[in-house]
Amino acid sequence: MNLSQLHKQPWLITPEAFGVIYSAAQSFFKEGVPTTLRPESHLLSVEGGIGTVVLRGPMMRNPDVIDQLVFGATDTEEVMAAVHEAKEREDVQAILLDIDSPGGSVNGTPELAAAVAAASKDKTVYAFSAGQMCSAAYWVASQCDAVYATPSARVGSIGVILPVVDSSEAFAQAGLKMEVFAAGKFKSAGTPGTSLTEEQKDYLQGEVEDIAADFRSAVLYRGRKIPDEAMEGQTFSGRRAMRLNLAGMVDGKAQVMARLRELHVREVDTAAQAMDTTILETELAEAQASLAKVTEDAKAQDSLLTEANEQITALSSKSEALSQELTAVSAERGQLASDLATARQTIESLSNRNKDIEAHEQDLEKRAAARAAEIVAETGNQAPANVTATAEPHVPKLAEQFAAISDPAEQTAFWRQLTSQQKATILAASNK
Repeated sequence: MNLSQLHKQPWLITPEAFGVIYSAAQSFFKEGVPTTLRPESHLLSVEGGIGTVVLRGPMMRNPDVIDQLVFGATDTEEVMAAVHEAKEREDVQAILLDIDSPGGSVNGTPELAAAVAAASKDKTVYAFSAGQMCSAAYWVASQCDAVYATPSARVGSIGVILPVVDSSEAFAQAGLKMEVFAAGKFKSAGTPGTSLTEEQKDYLQGEVEDIAADFRSAVLYRGRKIPDEAMEGQTFSGRRAMRLNLAGMVDGKAQVMARLRELHVREVDTAAQAMDTTILETELAEAQASLAKVTEDAKAQDSLLTEANEQITALSSKSEALSQELTAVSAERGQLASDLATARQTIESLSNRNKDIEAHEQDLEKRAAARAAEIVAETGNQAPANVTATAEPHVPKLAEQFAAISDPAEQTAFWRQLTSQQKATILAASNK
């Protein structure tokens, strides 16, 4: 990796560590000697059922010899292979990531974190640091079942950095001017001797924000309640990291190993086994008592549930019967309403017919009275002479009585008292 490549990609690393890498790179390329040597070591070691994977120095994917010698870089691909091997080995019952890293490049970090998360589904995985567990290293550690750090360790640095050197002024002072020919307005971003355009700055900032969002999501994926204000790129001591839920605090690696072995490794020494057996027996008795109580409560709840179901069934039957009765009542009510409407129509029809009859009778009375008056006027006080033999015997007498009445009102009243047959007979006799 050369100096320009350091500024061509975003980093998940502390600014201080990036400065050390940059200085080391400058020193190497100027003087041609390494300033830092990383001793050879195996990444995975197994002891007492626990597979320890060591993660040291800046994290890079497939670093070259210079990266390893000058920067002390750790290959994330090798760490991933070690984690996978620990996951598959039968003599490994739990995994510990022993971390002392300031972070590293983005490339390779999400994949290593995913490998750790996959391993935690088969075996318990703890992360521990007595040095640095920052940025990319914390991204990887956050995928473990538990994270521990000593009080003086540095934890966090949840953020992304993309340094870009604007060397245009230095070029100008040296009498140089960089001309860049590129296809695409973002292709030349960060070229030595040039300044970034506003569009290029927005683009690079967007890239950084996207990576940071993935980082935060990964950190919170296991359910840790880390406040937003603790994910702004700061690093914290192990003590403060515990208060912010980034890590638990321990005295050292031995304490983490003991806890991991006690809780997640079956093969332990005789004394520990006897102690664990006593604890297990106590816990088993408590579990059995709790189970008995839960079972009793479940039976009581089942009884209440059965009673409630019976009540619901009875209420449902009663509700169905009431619904049917209501339907019958509604139907009967509808029939009654129909009958009432028919009756009202009949009454109205009869009333109209009665009015017609009354009007017809009144008309007949008026006509009879008028005719009677004409008879009186024509015959004087004499009753009609020509009365048929079918006429009622008393008709002539009634005619005489009617003719004897001089007051028209009295004549009308008298005429109304006569039957229809009497009136018809008198009229028939008068017409002859």
